[in-house]
Amino acid sequence: MERLIGKIAIVTGGASGIGLAFAAGLDREGAHVVVADIVEEAANKAAAALTNDGLALLVDVSSVESTESMAQQTLERFGRIDILVTCAAIYATLERKEFLDIDPEEWNRVLAVNLTGVQLSARAVLPAMKEQESGVIVNMGSVNTYLAPAGRAHYSAGKAALENLTKTLAREMGPFGIRVNALCPGLVAHEGTIVPKERYERIAQDRAMRREMKPADLVGPLVFLCSDESSMVTGHILVVDGGQIFR
Repeated sequence: MERLIGKIAIVTGGASGIGLAFAAGLDREGAHVVVADIVEEAANKAAAALTNDGLALLVDVSSVESTESMAQQTLERFGRIDILVTCAAIYATLERKEFLDIDPEEWNRVLAVNLTGVQLSARAVLPAMKEQESGVIVNMGSVNTYLAPAGRAHYSAGKAALENLTKTLAREMGPFGIRVNALCPGLVAHEGTIVPKERYERIAQDRAMRREMKPADLVGPLVFLCSDESSMVTGHILVVDGGQIFR
C-alpha cells in the first residue's frame, strides 16, 4: 500500500537504526523523506537509497538555528511539511550509570537531544503545519518511562517528559488540524548499540511475543500514525513492545 503518496516527511535521526527503518518505510508508502541527522555522510547514504525524491540534511536537534534551517530547507525544496518523526536521541551508545555517577554535563546533553531536541524540531515545523491546517508529529517514547530501570535516569526522565509534551501539543495543535502522538517501543536490537546480546535475550523472554524486536517491527505502527487511517488519533501513546508491560 502507498498511504502517504506526496506527503513530505522529516525524520530526525533518520540515518541509522530505527530512524533509518522509518525513513525507508515512509518512502515505501510514497512519502518524500528528509533524512535529518547529525552524521552527514550517513544521512547522504540513507537519502540516496530512497525510491522517491528525498533530501539529506545535517541537523543538530539541540540547536535552534539547525532545526529552523531544517524546516526552512524542507520548505524551500518541497513547499510544505506534512510529517515530523522525532527519532534523534542519545541511547545506543549510552553507558549505564547510577544516578550519582551521571555528571551534570552528561545529564544536560541527554536531555538537550532527547527532550529539548523534540521541542525545537516541533517548534520549527509547526508554523508551516498551522498555515496548512494539517500535519502529523510522531515522537519516540520508550517503555523505560514505565519500567524506570536503574542506570539511565536521564534517559528515562526525558522520555517521561516527552509523553506529557506529546499530550500537551496534541491539545494545543488539534484546532489547527495537527495530530501529535508518541510511539513507545521496548528494547530494539539494531546495529550501533552497546547493549549486550544477553540482555536482548533476557528481555525477549519477558515478552508475550518471545523474540527480539527489530526496527522493522515499528514501521507499520508508525505508518498508521502518520496516515489518514488514524485521523482521529491524537495525544495517544502507542506502546509496541511485544507484550512486555501491557500498558
